[in-house]
Amino acid sequence: MKKISNVLTVLAILLCFNMTLTAQQKANEENEFELGGKMITYPKVDWLRGAPVTAFKKDSIYIVELWATWCKPCIASMPHLSILSEKFKGKVDFIAQDVMESNKEKVEQFLKNEGLNWKLKIAYGGYKGSDFDKNWILPAGVFSIPQTFVIQNNKLVWQTFPRYLNEEILQLLVDGQFTVEKAEAIVAKNKLAD
Repeated sequence: MKKISNVLTVLAILLCFNMTLTAQQKANEENEFELGGKMITYPKVDWLRGAPVTAFKKDSIYIVELWATWCKPCIASMPHLSILSEKFKGKVDFIAQDVMESNKEKVEQFLKNEGLNWKLKIAYGGYKGSDFDKNWILPAGVFSIPQTFVIQNNKLVWQTFPRYLNEEILQLLVDGQFTVEKAEAIVAKNKLAD
């Protein structure tokens, strides 16, 4: 009788362990911020420039650039991203998503003074407790900016930095030939050329 009890205890432990692993695996599969994760809806934000995006359309490409007015590397990357957005207009949707700031008026004033030539959609996401913070910043584990999220066909295909985006990588996306390995090879090649 004791052997049966021990066997049942071991089986119960194994069953619980298996259920935990299965639940954890399912949670990982559903994490939209893992490569290949499904990206369907855009969090609620205030759109300051450009047509609002509420959902990621299938068969579309989005570059979501996280930035803030206090982030000098973010600001430095905007002319580069603006040029790319003009070259890929109608093929790639560029969104400059302001994050980690609680003063919308400050962001609007900054855009009037500094961001006049930015050719991107611009959204204000707010800070702690905002919809963007709860549904993007925290789940994605974003602790620093700038950060670039590349979304294609409702999936996160790459998380990178704005300086690594270039025409060659964007053309891979447009042609349906993009892989992280190809993009990283292009980045490495460009670093060697510098």
